[in-house]
Amino acid sequence: MKITVWTWKDERWTADKETLDAINKMIKKEKPLKVKWVSQSSIPAAIGDKIFLAIGWIAMSPFILSELIIQGFKRIKRSIKK
Repeated sequence: MKITVWTWKDERWTADKETLDAINKMIKKEKPLKVKWVSQSSIPAAIGDKIFLAIGWIAMSPFILSELIIQGFKRIKRSIKK
């Protein structure tokens, strides 16, 4: 019989405040924070996304509402029968 055991070593690292600040500065320098809805280049895309989302909701809402109404009537019908 072959038995395989997987283990790992739990290593915890500590650093002083200056070192942590230096690490954070390096991280921020390498990868600046980007917010999709704020940058100027994505404003037309954001508006387009919102327009298509609104059109989709308008197109789907009658089906969703009718399904909710039908399910509500079925639930009321079941509760009356009990």
